[in-house]
Amino acid sequence: MSSNISDAPKSLMLEAVNTIHPFPARMAPSIVLGRVHTTTSPLTILDPMCGSGTSLVASRMHGHQVIGVDTDPLAVLISTVWANDIDQTAAFQKASAVLHRSQILARKLDREEAYPHRCDAETRSFVEYWFDADSRKQLAALSTSISRVRDDHIRRFLWCAFSRMIITKKVGVSLAMDVSHSRPHRVYDQSPERPFAKFLPCVVTVLKAIPFIYCPSGLPAPQISLGDARELHLRSGSIDMVVTSPPYLNAIDYLRGHKLSLVWMGHEISNLRKIRSANIGAESAPDDRQSPAHIDLVLANMTKKEELRSRDYWMLVRYISDLECTVNEIARVLKPGGLATIVIGDSCIHGTFVRNSEAASELASRAKLKLIESKRRAIPANRRYLPPPTSKGAGDALRARMREEVVLTFRKPRKLAN
Repeated sequence: MSSNISDAPKSLMLEAVNTIHPFPARMAPSIVLGRVHTTTSPLTILDPMCGSGTSLVASRMHGHQVIGVDTDPLAVLISTVWANDIDQTAAFQKASAVLHRSQILARKLDREEAYPHRCDAETRSFVEYWFDADSRKQLAALSTSISRVRDDHIRRFLWCAFSRMIITKKVGVSLAMDVSHSRPHRVYDQSPERPFAKFLPCVVTVLKAIPFIYCPSGLPAPQISLGDARELHLRSGSIDMVVTSPPYLNAIDYLRGHKLSLVWMGHEISNLRKIRSANIGAESAPDDRQSPAHIDLVLANMTKKEELRSRDYWMLVRYISDLECTVNEIARVLKPGGLATIVIGDSCIHGTFVRNSEAASELASRAKLKLIESKRRAIPANRRYLPPPTSKGAGDALRARMREEVVLTFRKPRKLAN
């Protein structure tokens, strides 16, 4: 891949952004490309909630320096592999060697050893529930062999292919369906696919989808790490552009499905539970049960407060507080004159419509970001995580709004008014 890929037609760029791993509610590549292709100067572009990395890949393909942050270990893994250079020949050769070693190792394993390495009792019970004994044996052998690969980038690539066998909609190596939509439910007595048979096809699928196929590509290396958008470890005024999509209220519970593969990478269920409960959009109240006046004002502009149950009210308070921290951090790290695009959809809590986009707009205004564009965009049916409300009380207008997301673009003033 040449380093002047930014000269490619936009239509080719759209075709090139093919995901390497299933991920629910991905950001549309067209949103990112519509912003980054208009400049010929290299920018530093941040996605502080990068998910699977669509914004990072699309931006890097145009020659920009990209920085990604996410709390989800699997999201960081996927985006790191997808946004980096890959030597296809070396990666495939290592994958073949790993499979061969795993097949030998599996012959020596008995069922009592067929679990993630050194996992605790809770994680062991979780693995027993979601994987049959034969799949556990093969997955344990593969995970052991992958963990022994010394090259960090190739090891991450192999973990990504490994995860792709598990995070599927219908047919995978677990006993579940709908894992890729983070709604796993156990439907099989025996997994429909076997890991050893599925591994190399997944390796090939991932390799074909990585756009940076030459090593090195000559493009700036991506910087992607575990972190929290509410507290970014970045210098103030260091970012030219932010493109991101915060979790909506009633957020997608990514870790509910992702933990099926993360446990094989050494993550224990208890630690994943802590991450999950602390995420933005989690359905829980703030610890202190306090609602500052400005948070209450934002809430009143989002929805009909009197229609909310007490639990839903406090869940909203926490969401607004988390969103405020995120927007404040975006404003802090942006350079004067920098742009921030926030893609956010509205929600429904027990029949009550909640305008998350109104909260984002108002909080951005409080952070001294100027709204320069607001557009509504239809969400394709295959990207919607949940269907819109169907109750009679929802009404046609509410059902229509739940099929849209709002694309908000802000600019940080070059000089703040006194």
